[in-house]
Amino acid sequence: MDALDPLSQVAGGNAPSPLLLIMGCIGAFFAGALITSLLRGREEQGWFKQKKEADE
Repeated sequence: MDALDPLSQVAGGNAPSPLLLIMGCIGAFFAGALITSLLRGREEQGWFKQKKEADE
């Protein structure tokens, strides 16, 4: 394998590469955005709520 391969750097026990750190931050951002949108949609649009006859 190439010496610049990120997987060989991580598997070799070296310090995590900056690429791995950047990709982790990007992934955390999108995971947070997904969770936030699901929570907000549940609250604002009434997802996962069962309609009761008394509420109508």
